[in-house]
Amino acid sequence: MKTVKVGIIGCGTISNVYMDNLTQRYKLIEVIACADMFVDKAKELASKYSVPKACSVEELLEDPDVEIVLNLTIPAAHFEINMAALEVGKHVYCEKPLALNLEEAEKSIEFARSKGLMLGCSPDSFLGAGIQTSKKVLDDGWIGSPVAVTANFMCHGHELWHPAPDFYYKEGGGPMLDMGPYYITAMVALLGPIKKITCLAKKTHEERTVLNSNIRSKKSIDVDVLTHYSGLMEFENGVIATVNMSFDVWFSNLPKLEIYGTEGTLMVPDPNMFGGPVKLIRGDNMVDSIEGYDWIEAVKTVNNPSLMGEFVTEFPLAYHNVGYNSRGLGVLDMANALLQGRPHRTNGDLTYHVMEALLAFEKTAEDGTTYIMESTCEKPTQVPTGLRFGELD
Repeated sequence: MKTVKVGIIGCGTISNVYMDNLTQRYKLIEVIACADMFVDKAKELASKYSVPKACSVEELLEDPDVEIVLNLTIPAAHFEINMAALEVGKHVYCEKPLALNLEEAEKSIEFARSKGLMLGCSPDSFLGAGIQTSKKVLDDGWIGSPVAVTANFMCHGHELWHPAPDFYYKEGGGPMLDMGPYYITAMVALLGPIKKITCLAKKTHEERTVLNSNIRSKKSIDVDVLTHYSGLMEFENGVIATVNMSFDVWFSNLPKLEIYGTEGTLMVPDPNMFGGPVKLIRGDNMVDSIEGYDWIEAVKTVNNPSLMGEFVTEFPLAYHNVGYNSRGLGVLDMANALLQGRPHRTNGDLTYHVMEALLAFEKTAEDGTTYIMESTCEKPTQVPTGLRFGELD
């Protein structure tokens, strides 16, 4: 079996979940080298996962056997590393964000295109069983034509648990740029490109108290970013979305992601995860259930939220139910694309469109306008059903 050789740059905490999957579960991938600005970290990671080579960043980029560079460095280094890898003829898959601004993102995408190379970026959770099954349910017409969608990420900030939460309250952080990519990418994968955006946003606290008792070095964090967003999006197909992203909410019962159609409602699993239950309600089931009854009393029953559960159907996952973090599917997809000569699904056009949308929420919140999207993209193609685990084609 032919494999695609991958070199990893950046051996921090997130590298472990990538290594778990790429070295043990995705047989098409062969990780042949890992590098870090601190070579000892690369050696430690290489030893843990039996990777044959640990080296400096420069050495990895010079290795002619490396076909794809997986960039897991800090966000501030993404653009520089991506460009350096593209310059020496490597395909690149990058952790989010692709760059710190649209100008650098566009420059790197155009550079990759000029060299005939693939440049991809996370999130890749939309390639998992949950979103892909939702996509099939939606495309097969189970809820009719989509009308509206709601997306909600509500928590009270990462200072509750994260070992280094400062970043989330500095430039490049905040709930929209941190968690928004998962939700916006999932919606674009399901519904297509976005047409326009408007938003209200606020910074609730000027300072956050660190509540994680394992962090001894800092008692508080100065907040430099907006921490609660309530926005509206209109997709090119006319679907209207409400989007709430917050680090200011202790608890919420709002759904992670729901799509409302002319014939029913689709309850999509957490876009930050790769599996999860896919549920739907068909309107005709509700109508059939009250046929022959007194309509006034029947409608009271049907519209009673406590009784709605009987109309909810859990749709069986059409793909392998992966119960663990499948991060790395985007690299696997790029490897498949390389071998088969097809476009990869986490491509630059999708990444740029999502990045423009994320930044538009903040822009419209600040100037009170409606932002008209300048970019567009194609919906990523459906992953075929009936494949073995670890296959995307």
